[in-house]
Amino acid sequence: MRSPRLNFSVLVANLLAICAIVAIAAGISVAYLFFYSLSKKNPAFWENVEALGVAGEFLGGTVGSIWALAGVILFFLALIYQKRELVLQREELKESRKIMEHQSATIAIQQFENTFFQLLNFHINAANSIRGLSLSPNGKSANPFDALYMDFKKEVGELKQRRKQDSGNVSPDDESFEMCFKTVYEGYKNTFQHYLENYRTLVLLIRSKSHDPSFYFNILRSHFTEQEVLVQFYYVVLASKDKDLVETAEKYGLFHKLNLRAVADIDAYHVQKLKQNAYADY
Repeated sequence: MRSPRLNFSVLVANLLAICAIVAIAAGISVAYLFFYSLSKKNPAFWENVEALGVAGEFLGGTVGSIWALAGVILFFLALIYQKRELVLQREELKESRKIMEHQSATIAIQQFENTFFQLLNFHINAANSIRGLSLSPNGKSANPFDALYMDFKKEVGELKQRRKQDSGNVSPDDESFEMCFKTVYEGYKNTFQHYLENYRTLVLLIRSKSHDPSFYFNILRSHFTEQEVLVQFYYVVLASKDKDLVETAEKYGLFHKLNLRAVADIDAYHVQKLKQNAYADY
C-alpha cells in the first residue's frame, strides 16, 4: 500500500507533467500562429531578412520564455520521479528486510526445535534406561528414582535422630540437608549424572533460546514422571546451586507435578525453598 507522501508526490508529478506539455504546446502554437499570420498578411515576409530578424527576436522573447519554463518544469519533474524511485526502493528494502527477519526467525525456531527435540529424546531414553535398572535399598527392589528418594529419606531420618540425641534439636539446617543429599547422590552419580546434566541443559535452553518458553516447558513437563520430578526437585534445591535453574523453575512452574506429600515425608521445609509459582500450573 502506498504511503500518503508517495501519493502526494505522484499527484504533483502528474500536474507538473501536464503543465510542461501545455507550455510546450503553447510555444509551438504561438510560433505557428505568428508565422501563419505574417505569411497571410505579407506573402513576401520570408524574403525580408530584416523582418525575419525582428520575428526571431519576438519569438525568442515569447516562445523561448515559455519553453524555458517548460524546461524548468521538466527538471523538477525529473527530480520528483527520481525521489519517487528512491522512496519505492526504500519501501522495497523495508519489505525485503521484513522477509529476511521472518526467515531468520523461522530458521532460529527450526534450529532451536531440532536441538530441543534431540535433547528431549535423549532425556526420555536416559529416564527409561534408569527406570530399567533395579536397585535394592533396604532389601527391597526399586528403580533408581525410588531408591535415591528412599535413601535420602533414610539419611535425613538418621540425621534427625542423631541431632535429637545430641542436642534435642530435630530440625537440620540447610548445610546438613545438602550434605545428606550429596552423600546419597554420590552413590547414584554414575546413574543420574548425564540425566540431570541433560535436564539442566534442556531447561536453560528453553529459557534462553525459545520464542515461547511456556509452550516448550509444557511439552517438557508432560514427559516427567512423579518419581523424576522428586529427584529433579532435590537436585535443583540441594545440589545444583544454579540461580538460573531456580528462577526458571519458579517462573514456569517446573514442579507442578511434584508430590508435596513425599517431600513432607522427608521435611516440608524444602518446599519453602522455592516460591509458590514453582508449583503452579502454567
